[in-house]
Amino acid sequence: MHKGSATHRGKAVVTVIMSDQRILVILRGDKVPAAGYWTPPAGKIEPGEDQPAAVIRETREEVGLTVQPIRCVWQCPAHGANYDLYWWLANPIAGNLKVADDEVAAARWIYPNEFANLERTFPEARDFFADILPALPEWQGRVEGRDNES
Repeated sequence: MHKGSATHRGKAVVTVIMSDQRILVILRGDKVPAAGYWTPPAGKIEPGEDQPAAVIRETREEVGLTVQPIRCVWQCPAHGANYDLYWWLANPIAGNLKVADDEVAAARWIYPNEFANLERTFPEARDFFADILPALPEWQGRVEGRDNES
């Protein structure tokens, strides 16, 4: 058993919520690790919980939305923490955007190419929005044929 050993890595989900051609990002609040960083909603996977359930729970807790998890599209180590991050695409299906004041300082819908311009972001997240997301078929289907729209 590795539980409790120095080699045990925690697991967390990152939820990339897609609405039209935008994604939801949050500014992490003062009472959580990595406060002041912009990131998609994210959180630890609870004991006995699978990844899709964690995606749904964390999103509802942090931003008040119910999402439909689509699939896990990337995995990376957390920046400066002993966690593996599992990046999930999700669609919002119900609820109104309402941030959990104890965990989230702000939330906004942005275009993925705007992520690199936000202050205080993690390099892994910048890599995801610059390189991973644009190559995914789920994202390409959202932007095809819309390049000429304003």
